[in-house]
Amino acid sequence: MRLGELLRSDVVDLDGNAVGPVDDVRLVQDGPFIEGFGAALRVDGLIVGAGGIAVRLGYHRHGVKGPALLKAIFGAIEGRGRFVPWAQVRNWDGNRVELGCRADELPSLHDVYDV
Repeated sequence: MRLGELLRSDVVDLDGNAVGPVDDVRLVQDGPFIEGFGAALRVDGLIVGAGGIAVRLGYHRHGVKGPALLKAIFGAIEGRGRFVPWAQVRNWDGNRVELGCRADELPSLHDVYDV
């Protein structure tokens, strides 16, 4: 799987309800050692919904105080986004990600990143 193929895939929950498109992917570097690279990357989860711009710009990190206006704007936008732990992904056919849970069981980006 290529990361670019996963981005923009539609995400549906256990009941077939649309959750939103995959806007970003959270990777963790804790896999087996690769010569010349270090630990391999693995997919930890998906950023779905209203967009992961605050996450990509670093406004999710603890201790980021401002600019206050940008933090407030990104916080409002990201409040609609969801984090999908990779363990909840049941199937991906190249265009659509099917989850093993309902959308209302997914944590918001506020809960995961303290945006």
